Amino acid sequence: MAGTQAASNLNPAQAQAVRHSSGPLLVLAGAGSGKTRVITTRIARLIELGAQPERILAVSFTNKASEEMGERLMKLTPRGVSSKVWLSTFHRFGVRFLQQEAASIWGSRAFVVLDQGDAASVLRELLRREAFSDRALDLNAIMARISLWKNGFITPDTLDPAHFEYEYDAVAAALYVRYEERLRALRAVDFDDLIVLPARELMARDDLRERWQRRFSHILVDEFQDTNRVQLELLRQLTGAHRNVCVVGDDDQSIYSWRGADITNIRDFERHFPGASIVKLEDNYRSRSPILEVANAVIAGSRERRYEKVLRSARGPGDRVKRVELADGDSEVHYVISRIRAYREQHYDYRHMAILYRSNLQARVVEQELRANGMPYRLLGGTQYFDRKEVKDGLAYLRLLVNPDDEISLRRIINTPARGVGDTSVEYLSAYSLAQGVSFMEAVRRARIVGKLPDNTVRGCEALLRCLDGARRHLEDGLPLDRVAQSLFADAGLTEDLRMAAKGGKSRLENLDFLARALARHQEAQGSGPESLARLIQRLTLRIESEEGAGNEITLATLHAAKGLEFPVVLILGCVEGQLPHARTVDPKVTEHRPGEIDEERRLFYVGITRAQDHLELLVPRSRSLRGKRTPLTPSRFLDGLPEAAIETVEATISTTLAPDELAAMSAALLEQLAGRGK
Repeated sequence: MAGTQAASNLNPAQAQAVRHSSGPLLVLAGAGSGKTRVITTRIARLIELGAQPERILAVSFTNKASEEMGERLMKLTPRGVSSKVWLSTFHRFGVRFLQQEAASIWGSRAFVVLDQGDAASVLRELLRREAFSDRALDLNAIMARISLWKNGFITPDTLDPAHFEYEYDAVAAALYVRYEERLRALRAVDFDDLIVLPARELMARDDLRERWQRRFSHILVDEFQDTNRVQLELLRQLTGAHRNVCVVGDDDQSIYSWRGADITNIRDFERHFPGASIVKLEDNYRSRSPILEVANAVIAGSRERRYEKVLRSARGPGDRVKRVELADGDSEVHYVISRIRAYREQHYDYRHMAILYRSNLQARVVEQELRANGMPYRLLGGTQYFDRKEVKDGLAYLRLLVNPDDEISLRRIINTPARGVGDTSVEYLSAYSLAQGVSFMEAVRRARIVGKLPDNTVRGCEALLRCLDGARRHLEDGLPLDRVAQSLFADAGLTEDLRMAAKGGKSRLENLDFLARALARHQEAQGSGPESLARLIQRLTLRIESEEGAGNEITLATLHAAKGLEFPVVLILGCVEGQLPHARTVDPKVTEHRPGEIDEERRLFYVGITRAQDHLELLVPRSRSLRGKRTPLTPSRFLDGLPEAAIETVEATISTTLAPDELAAMSAALLEQLAGRGK
């Protein structure tokens, strides 16, 4: 009776969803409304009412969500019962389906599932075989296109070149044919096939469809707003005459169209499953009232919203949402640091705070400031800036300027970029340093007399020493630290090596340049010279461990990566046009083909807002400086019309002084932007 007892503790809307008797059901679960509790309690109640657990299929998107569902269900059902329920992700269901039906599909039970790395290897080999081997192509871009086509039921023979927008479309189309042929030859399936093949087989074969429809009496799907076309079709094919399908989701949190999610699946649920009942979960157990008032106002501006929901806080009133007006990008990051300190004084741990942003590029300067101020953090939705290879290489070069005997750094960069000093040569140099009792750097300086080293290796060692010695002289002469770094990276060949890289060279070069500019940011306080550089390197690269134990870290995340999380304190960076919404989404060339882009950006902002439990701050810089040029910024259109009673506008201290003529030019440009928006 645990399920019945759990159902008695639900609010009226949750109880209505749990007690729904039969037929299709759409549960519109607002942010923080307890959707997982509803799903698991509904499953427990179905079992109490006589449903066989092995005939219940509950599908989620991630293994973590599926495991959480299983743990909750275990507490609501008798021992051993929950393990009989088909708790699965879409892909795990596909594996089970193909394992059971492989013989009827291929005539053999043997097949191989390729992970993303294996699939990439197949495509990479095809690139070498085809006429594209001499071109620098982004393999991920090709894989993404093939994946989207598969999940849209578009086969190689049904591709229409008239719809190709980019060069990559034609390249991917040419490889798609060969890729499918190669998979068949290998008797292999990729991750997309795990869903596409079951859906296709169920659509094509009456016997198979009837057998699998009899297998399940109830089907439940979590995060339905994230389903794509093929996942919807799989659900339709599995749903038999009983029509007992329950989907839970929130169209206001549909933010993954770029990876194939189709918001019309949830918006048109009643068309796909006629006679469906609809239950709205609007009681929010996460956020204070002012946060939800702002969230409701933001999402109300959506042009294509089908189901209106108004979130109500079960936690009651709290602090108003701060709209923070800042002079520029530097002020923004300094403000973030000051607020972290302030919240720490209010007894919030680091783990209670999140800094959210639209693009990973926005995280770089924040990471640097957090490290410089000894604040621990973790990065979601991307690689930490200081973990990137080019940044580690750049720092290794800089460390050698202040400590030539840093053997770890020297070993890292002695052949980066390649200068003829391979592993065998390094072994000879290392053996010489041990035999002679000198440092590894001194062994490199004596490369001509070490013996066994070829001429090109000796020349490579001497070239490295020249660039290091030259940069060290610049440093001792008081040259600005950023210029020392840029000169060193150029002389060492690192800059040119990244510029010529076939894949990702441009972004990697930007990361290296950003490292040099980071030195300039801190030089004013630290000064120039070897000692100042040593202090800065130590502060920027220190692996910070929380004094209160592992896991006590500030979270840095893109708005996409933050979905599903919650924090007492949330600061959202860059609430300006061009960042939120992203500049790409307001490009007429993009919106012509994907008119829903702006609405999705609005939903993304809504997701960020609803991550906050107690405190929310929206940061609005008025300008940014890029390569010495100051650009005025316009506040995000998503800030228009927010309820004044829920908002506190804060004018943060301006750290950058503008000349009168510069301020006048910025004001004129800003007025021009605003006038353009009015049109």
